[in-house]
Amino acid sequence: MSIAGKWRVTMPTPIGTLNFVWDLVEQGGVWQGKMSGEPPVGNSELTGIEVAGDTATFQTTVQSPMGSLPDTYKGTAPADKMTGTCKTRFGDNQFVAVKA
Repeated sequence: MSIAGKWRVTMPTPIGTLNFVWDLVEQGGVWQGKMSGEPPVGNSELTGIEVAGDTATFQTTVQSPMGSLPDTYKGTAPADKMTGTCKTRFGDNQFVAVKA
């Protein structure tokens, strides 16, 4: 199963459940990605994307009323479903993503 593609993400947080989309693309061994969603998620670039087998790690920074919030995601996708953790300065949140 390839990590590349669009993923619909659901992540319960202390401020409510967030829903957003990741779009991950690999070309010639180089990964690029974007995240999009309604506020407070908004749109951002995914950076530092590392993929090893069915595990992906990457970062992004979202803008919020509290300022810039850096997030680090790490997930495993053995099939069309990815589960993992988002690390923020406010703590860790579990997420589930389904391939679109």
